[in-house]
Amino acid sequence: MTAPPLDFDIRGLLNAQEKLQLLALPASKRRRLLNNASKRLRTPNRKRIRDQRNVDGSAYAPRKARRKRKMLSGLGKGLQVTRLSADQAVLGWQNRLVSRIAAEHQHGQTETMTLARLRRLGKSPDYGMPATRQQARALLKAGYQIRNGKRWKRPAPRWIVENLKSGQAGLILAQLEGHTKKQSWKIALPARDVLGATADQVREILSTVLQQTLNAPR
Repeated sequence: MTAPPLDFDIRGLLNAQEKLQLLALPASKRRRLLNNASKRLRTPNRKRIRDQRNVDGSAYAPRKARRKRKMLSGLGKGLQVTRLSADQAVLGWQNRLVSRIAAEHQHGQTETMTLARLRRLGKSPDYGMPATRQQARALLKAGYQIRNGKRWKRPAPRWIVENLKSGQAGLILAQLEGHTKKQSWKIALPARDVLGATADQVREILSTVLQQTLNAPR
């Protein structure tokens, strides 16, 4: 899946005089105009991502898991002009993985997450950390016991947290529940406007940048 395009026919957003002025510009100035206009469009898109808002001002659809950290927080920083010519400018991301994540959220697709992908994103769990209380509860619910001399007993949640690592607890739980650890899983993503702008926003930016380009000494 490719990155969500910010696609406008700029000629349709200019008045008749501005169209003639645009057509009269040499290729170097048209290139400069598109570059400056794209960078100006980048600013409100970065702000929207920080504010967790769609183009129409509505809030992003929340995560299923209640986390305080903002969604897509790293995408705005990497947003840049990725391709530029006298006739076209593309606003997006150079990193293919980031670009794909943006597209999945933009279109509300089902995302396939893998352990390898989590590691590349720097989000893989630290299996050397102590087991969590959530893991302890899950283990006890699955029937986890420890040896006490010749007998077996149900440990306290505190014992699990203090004596098992997160990775160990995960493996034991998988064995008790009779399944292997998932290597990939599906995440349903609601549509969120990662990249976009209204026609009025684009029109205003284009008109301003066009006049600046026409009045520039070179």
